[in-house]
Order: sequence, then C-alpha cells, then structure tokens
Amino acid sequence: MCTEPKEGWTHHPGGPSMHSSTLPTGESQSFYFPLDHPTMLGWFKGMEVIIHKHGLWPDDSLPAQCPGFHCPLDRTDCCCCQLLYMQPDFSNQKSLLQELVESCHYLCDFYPKYHCELNFIEQYWEATKLCF
Repeated sequence: MCTEPKEGWTHHPGGPSMHSSTLPTGESQSFYFPLDHPTMLGWFKGMEVIIHKHGLWPDDSLPAQCPGFHCPLDRTDCCCCQLLYMQPDFSNQKSLLQELVESCHYLCDFYPKYHCELNFIEQYWEATKLCF
C-alpha cells in the first residue's frame, strides 16, 4: 500500500475535493490523508489505499484501469476503477450539479439525451417544427 509520494506525483491544494464516504461497516472514510500525515499531508489517498480500506484488495496486484476503459461485462473486480465504481458509497454519490440544484430546493431530474418522448424541450422543438 502506498503512503509515500512517488517521483512525479504532485499535490494540488485548494482544488476541488471529494466528499468523505461511508464504508460498509458504517465507518466514515476520508479520501485524503490527514493534515498530520508525515509525508503526504492533505494528499488524495489514491485508489489502492481506498480499496485496502474497503478490505477488497486482492492477493495479487490490480491494474488501475482496463485498457481503453473497456472492462469485461462479466467482471466487477477486473481493475481498480471498476471495483470502486461497484461499491455502494461510490455508486450512490450524487453529482456536484445534482447536489447544487437540490441544495436550492429544486428537483433535479436527468433525461436521456435527445429522447423526444421524455424530454419536454424535445417535445417543444417538435411542435415548433410542425408550424413551419
């Protein structure tokens, strides 16, 4: 498990940060090293450390991602990205846009792109085309 910065790694303090998540045990997990960490204070932990904390790291190594982000359809543990994506604390996380809209007490509803039967704006444009 990596807890020391490797050559070429950089830290971007003050940038956008991820919310903490809740592990299956109910324990809160921060995605950043604590500010009293000896070498990586405030740095993003990285996928390997997060997967270790979930207790899901396999005995052999795991690639960060599948080639071209094309994971096999029948696998949920082929790479770090897929393994994390399948965890409830990641898959249940709302997008920043959705959190912002809902914090203003509005309903945030996403429609499939260009779906004329579900999207009101597509119905509107279809009606305007009939007039011309």
